[in-house]
Amino acid sequence: MAASLQAVREAALDGRMHNILTRRTQLEALQQALLDKADTIQGAIRADTDCAAPEAAVEYLLTLNTLKEYHQSLNIDGAHQDEYAIARGEDAASRREPVGIVYIVPTSYTVFYSVLVAVAGALTAGNCTVIELPISTQALPVLIKNLLESSLDRSTIAFVPTPATNEDLGPQHMRLHQDDHLPAAQFSFGGRSPYAPDIVLVNEYIKEQFLIALVRASVSFPPSASAIQGDERRPEKDHQEERGGLRVVSSLGRGKIVEADQLDPKTLPDKPTDARLLVHTVRSLDHAIDLSNMVGNLQGAYVFAHEKSAKYLTQFINAHVSFVNHIPVEVLVGPTAPKQVALDRSVRYPTTVFSVPRPHYIRPTRLSQSVTDILSTKSASALQNMLVLQSSQLVCRTRRPLGGGVGFFEQGILTGLGLFSISILAGVSSLGYWAWTMVEKHEFRM
Repeated sequence: MAASLQAVREAALDGRMHNILTRRTQLEALQQALLDKADTIQGAIRADTDCAAPEAAVEYLLTLNTLKEYHQSLNIDGAHQDEYAIARGEDAASRREPVGIVYIVPTSYTVFYSVLVAVAGALTAGNCTVIELPISTQALPVLIKNLLESSLDRSTIAFVPTPATNEDLGPQHMRLHQDDHLPAAQFSFGGRSPYAPDIVLVNEYIKEQFLIALVRASVSFPPSASAIQGDERRPEKDHQEERGGLRVVSSLGRGKIVEADQLDPKTLPDKPTDARLLVHTVRSLDHAIDLSNMVGNLQGAYVFAHEKSAKYLTQFINAHVSFVNHIPVEVLVGPTAPKQVALDRSVRYPTTVFSVPRPHYIRPTRLSQSVTDILSTKSASALQNMLVLQSSQLVCRTRRPLGGGVGFFEQGILTGLGLFSISILAGVSSLGYWAWTMVEKHEFRM
């Protein structure tokens, strides 16, 4: 076992962070450290990432906001009520306990926000943390380490320059890998956000107007220093993309806009080196769904359409999260949300990620009483009566609602039935007219 992790393992075993007051004071100390170093933090973000000053400010402010959200979630009175629920004769069905140690492997994208919110989330859930932070000459890793060590209990947090083994961490731990190897393309934050769009599908009737608006928007983002240094090789890259079936619409400003006539998932970058937005036209909603699902299981989908069309698209596009008629810019900062929980736009890591359910029950359920009665029954007739009674309570007919909206599928069915009914009605009407004519002729002959 690594000697540097001995103190953290002992703190996790002792439950050092289980006390809610300790967690609140630790978060308050971390908040104060961030407030005291506001300028230094933003300067380090800009130096390491080459982002613009407003982007550094956004990352810093989002970090502060997340710490505030975590702090407000620690309700002392509520925690006291939960702790003594059994003593009051009440169930504690929602009770949870921390994992013990959260081992964090940071992403290189918006690393300040990503590491800080992960640490704060683990702390709020009552855990100790170990961060894998390789030795680096960059400003942010050193700053993050100094901030956390100076503000938090040194026995509850540790840093390792190389991967720690399961034996080093002990049995009570979980690993959080903030994967940064996901495709992305966007003009802000260096084009590396995992929630930024890789491809834009636009209706063919408005493609030209959309491209014009997109070029104007891209020019409003000034080029970064790295983009300016890479201008010498830009014509060569543009030529390579054109040979691959892509047409470069614009490479002005910070981002590049590329148009594709036919979508090939292989043309999407595995790890983009610049801000690139791929535009592809679609003929219909179903065409957009087919193309989206051909790309794969999307990290996120942004749908701009009428509400009914948006409902249809989001229902059948395979995406972990969908946003309709808006792009929440705050999700572009930080790593991807864990797959086992729904994305929270303000808190990337819900505390349930860092805890496990440990419910306590004191009140027996009605089912428990029924099962006990059945097991204690000696008479066969009494047992049969109990089974009949229990079985009768399971049958419940489902009534189809009379109202409700008509969706795309229902609309198609109704249209088909309507066309079928028209032909039947025409046939029935013709048959009626023929019968009536024959009757009149028969009466005339009579």
